[in-house]
Parts: sequence; C-alpha cells; structure tokens
Amino acid sequence: MLRAGQLRYVAASIVLMTLQPLLVNLSKNEDGKLDYNPVSSTLTTEVFKLLLSITLYYANNNNNNRLPMSPDAMENMMYAIPAVIYFINNNLTFFTLQYIDATTWQLLSQLKTVFTALLFRYFLGRQLTVLQYLAIWQLACGTATGQIPKCTEEMAKGDYSDRKFSGFMFGSMLTVLSCLLSAVGGLYSEKLLKAKATESIHLQNAILYSWGVLFNIVGTVYHDPEVFEDGLFKGYNFWAVTVVINNALNGLAISAILKYADNIARVYAHACAMIVTMLLSTVLFNETPTPQLALAVLMVSASALQYNLKQEQLLALGTSASPKYTTSALSFSPSASPSKRTDGYGEDEEELELGERPQ
Repeated sequence: MLRAGQLRYVAASIVLMTLQPLLVNLSKNEDGKLDYNPVSSTLTTEVFKLLLSITLYYANNNNNNRLPMSPDAMENMMYAIPAVIYFINNNLTFFTLQYIDATTWQLLSQLKTVFTALLFRYFLGRQLTVLQYLAIWQLACGTATGQIPKCTEEMAKGDYSDRKFSGFMFGSMLTVLSCLLSAVGGLYSEKLLKAKATESIHLQNAILYSWGVLFNIVGTVYHDPEVFEDGLFKGYNFWAVTVVINNALNGLAISAILKYADNIARVYAHACAMIVTMLLSTVLFNETPTPQLALAVLMVSASALQYNLKQEQLLALGTSASPKYTTSALSFSPSASPSKRTDGYGEDEEELELGERPQ
C-alpha cells in the first residue's frame, strides 16, 4: 500500500494529468484548433521544468551560492540516457502514425503498462506476485476498454480500403517498440533518481531536464524549425500558458513518484487520470456515457485493489469463506505463515522515510 508521503505525489499527478486534456481543449480557438504550435509548448514546458527545479533547489539550499554538479562527469552523462530514449520514442511516434491509424496506436499503446511490469524486476530488482502481474494486465485491458468508443468513431470515419497488410504489421511492430522504449525510459529514470537517495530531487531534476531541453531543441529544429522564426510564443493565450504550467508541475510530480514510490504507482496514476477525464468530459462537454466507460472504471478500480491487496488479507478472505481454503498455485494456505512480500510495500519490510534508499 502507498504510504501518506507517497500518496500525495500520486494524487497530485492524477489531478494534473486529468487537467491536461481539459486545458488543451480550453486553449483551442472557436474553430476547435490550436493557434499555438504544440512543439513550442513542449519545448517551453521542458524549459519551465528546468527553471522550477533550479529555483526549488536554491530555495532548499540557501547556503549554496552555486548549483553544484556531481563530481563524476560520467554519472551526469547517465542522465542523458532517458532523454535520448524519450527523444527517439517521440520521433518514432511520428514515423509510426504514417503506417497505422490512431485507433490501432491508441490500443497497442496500453502495452507500455505491461512492459513496465515485466521489466520492473530487471531494472530495480523487485519481484511482483502472480496476482500483481495479473492486476497490471487487467489495468492495461481496462484502459484499452476505455478507448473503444473513441476508436470506434475514428474507424467509422476512416477509409481502410487501401491499407497494405505489410505496412500495418510494420506500424504495429513500431508501436510495440515504442511501448518498450517508454517503459525502459521510465524505469531507468526511476533507477537514476533512487541511486542516490540522499541527493536533492531538485538537483537530479535539474540535470535530467537540462538534457531534456537540449534534445527538445534538437527535435524542434529537425521537425519544426519555423517555431524559432515565427516566435516561440506565437498564438499563445491564457489557457495555452496554463497548459505549459500544468505539464511542468506534472513532470515534477512524476519525478517525485519515481523517486519516492515507483513506476507501477505512475501507471496507476495515469490510468486513474484517464478515467477521471472521461467522467468529467461527460459533465463538462455533454458527452454521452458509454457501457465501455463504466466497464473501464470497474476494471481499473478492481485492478488497483487487487495489486495492493496483501497476502494476509487474501488469506483472511479465503478462511472466512472456507476454513479449508488453499490455493496451491499461489502457495496460499491458512495454516502456513504469510510469506514476506517482495514488492516493497509489505508490513514485514521496514518502513522507509521519504528519500531513504530501499534495501
């Protein structure tokens, strides 16, 4: 279970991720289009995250008159790896959408949740239980189910008569690769942030976002160089500015989740935010609730409960139903002592304070 110190970061990220699509919608003009360039918004967000991190670091280290870097230059270079991964992944998305439609891309993108769980043990040395793996698979299915109404509308508008099967398969493979890169980037970022538990998260963010700004400038010059010619803030309105601020704050919240909780908490926060956004859209934009939305809410909620359910609680549920309850496949037996949890949230493990490195 998430502790109070971790829960506040997860809750903040859910709120900020929920607001993101709503603010983007409000930033559109009367014709439903954006007057500003999304590429400039992404670059501005990265710069703002860097400035926020530096400001927060100085605010918490008043005795320092400069921003120190790690004495190990190679260690600082390691922070470039997730920036490179995200840079490749963002460009891969542009390339992928040339071969497959947005419908297929949306549904296959949910595999990033599954890859995150599968690589969780490899990167961080933490093993999940069978029930937790099943819960994460259920989470991926639940979020994909929530996309069905939108995907159905897009498919109805599309013309797939000329689609080549080879191109479709190639695009699907690229999407799977994109999901893998996304999972690796998130897990590697978590590993970096937790590598030095006593080091300021704001300093770590400053180094990480410095690389992010650099690669975003490279991407902007490559994809949309006219952004610098026309002006970085061309077409911005009040809501466009709130989009930048919201995304920057969300980036800081996600970094806190990765340092003080883990990537699994991040994917659950993203899923919850997606569901809340869908629910709010039915109220704010008069969208019709669908059975798929209700099913998605139930699946995501059940998945979250299943993932955080402790083995002793499962034993209690089993023994209350039947005194002779056993499950040999999962090694649950009321007569046996509950096995120690290995996901980092068990009661048998020593509670960690914020910033303390897990053993």
